[in-house]
Amino acid sequence: MPAPDAMRLTLTTKIILLLQVALCFALISTAALSYLKMERMVEDTVASRFTVALRGLAGEVEGAVSLGVSITALRNLDALIQRSLARDDRITGLVLFTDTGEVLAAAGRSGPVETIPAGWKAAFARDGKSDRVAAVADGDSQALLLGIRNAFGGVAGGVALTYSLGEVQAGIRGTIPDLLLSGGINLVTGLLVTMLAVWLLLRPIQRRLREMTASINTLGMGEPPVLTPDIIDFAPGLTGFADRILEQQRHGAEDDGPQPAPRAAEATRPAGAMP
Repeated sequence: MPAPDAMRLTLTTKIILLLQVALCFALISTAALSYLKMERMVEDTVASRFTVALRGLAGEVEGAVSLGVSITALRNLDALIQRSLARDDRITGLVLFTDTGEVLAAAGRSGPVETIPAGWKAAFARDGKSDRVAAVADGDSQALLLGIRNAFGGVAGGVALTYSLGEVQAGIRGTIPDLLLSGGINLVTGLLVTMLAVWLLLRPIQRRLREMTASINTLGMGEPPVLTPDIIDFAPGLTGFADRILEQQRHGAEDDGPQPAPRAAEATRPAGAMP
């Protein structure tokens, strides 16, 4: 098995891995938030486009009702609805109804037959008297409702437009492969740039640290270290530190002094003999 020292990661590798993990997290979070923001923006844009079509149909009906004609007496409702339906193939249904919820005319792939659903009635009762468009989600279908005013300013009825949320969301999901491709390219580019930048930044620092280690080791052996201008610029206090250590080493050697040699007589005296 490899030695434990061989399995340890270097400082450069640790920093690179840490920055790359942070970069991955940031890019993934940004991509997820961007996708959710785009999804919401597309849904709002589609709803705004359908709102314009809804207001156009409501304006045509109000133009006839404002002349004093009852909304139930209008004869060209089917033609108005069919013309509005043909303007956008994403519209799944158009419904014209009275203030009581009775369906007067309807066209499209989906829509109520006799009366509008209870959810529509609740939303129309809440927002029908204002110019605000009421939105009602029913499963995969989204309905937009807008009130129609009579000649006296009261609510004569309303018009509803339905479209498929599933089709809109399917179109959004179709952009996921492109987002993944661009995100992958950005991720790989960021990882390579991070690795190269950290390596270029830390390489001279590591070289200076190795030179400083060699100088300190030389100083520990009592020899003056060789301090290059690069090391002095990197560690300005190292020169003074080396001078103080060398000075202390010299003072210590002087204080100890040479040990006196034993006298010859003592050296030749037999062990245990008295002087």
